[in-house]
Amino acid sequence: MILDSFTQYKSIFQIQYSDAFEIWDRAGEIARRLSDVWPNLKVKEGQPQIQVLGGEGVEIQTGFSKSTVTLSGAKAFEQRKVQQLKNTFEIWSELLKLDVLNRVSTRVVFVKHFDSIKEANAAVFGLKLARWPDSKVFDQPQEADLNGLEIGYRFEDEQSFSLLRIKAEQLSFEVDLDPYFLDEANIKKTKNRMVIDFDRGLLGKVKVGNIRVDEWIKGFQHLLHRDIEKVLKGQG
Repeated sequence: MILDSFTQYKSIFQIQYSDAFEIWDRAGEIARRLSDVWPNLKVKEGQPQIQVLGGEGVEIQTGFSKSTVTLSGAKAFEQRKVQQLKNTFEIWSELLKLDVLNRVSTRVVFVKHFDSIKEANAAVFGLKLARWPDSKVFDQPQEADLNGLEIGYRFEDEQSFSLLRIKAEQLSFEVDLDPYFLDEANIKKTKNRMVIDFDRGLLGKVKVGNIRVDEWIKGFQHLLHRDIEKVLKGQG
């Protein structure tokens, strides 16, 4: 299984709905209730149309027409976290008075780290999902380390969609600190990784009462692990 060599980096559960004016009246109660579900949440942002709460490994955005839970780490879908997602959905449904949703979706991002961007790109090329030009194009060198692919698949009908993206990327981080306190005042770090990004959701009007978050997450994971191999090894 290709995902066995990857780490689940980020997971996102999102709902969209018609304008929920109740957020103006119940923002404080929403924050308190969510803090009971996710201990040690802190307010990161508060505006009329959105409130953002954050804690260790979690960020929750409750908005006027969209709400999202973003989880970090490989254990985002363990039983305890799924129960917390279920409780969060119930809080949103109750306090925002949601009867119908316009969209329900879940997204996961898997990463695999490499020593260089050239190695990360080689892993993407190795899937043989796209044809690379066999001659020089656009006046760019054929063998440059940063040459790379970003591959996307979209499967959609009137009821649902599934998006799968594969790419290699190089992330750079640099920060200047006070040299009075630190011997190394300038810190630079680079990470090279291959990314598999899968997003699946329901489209159209969905009754809140028909959504069971635990069953949705279970089904999401089943489809991901059942079918991703069919796509990523289809051309190998």
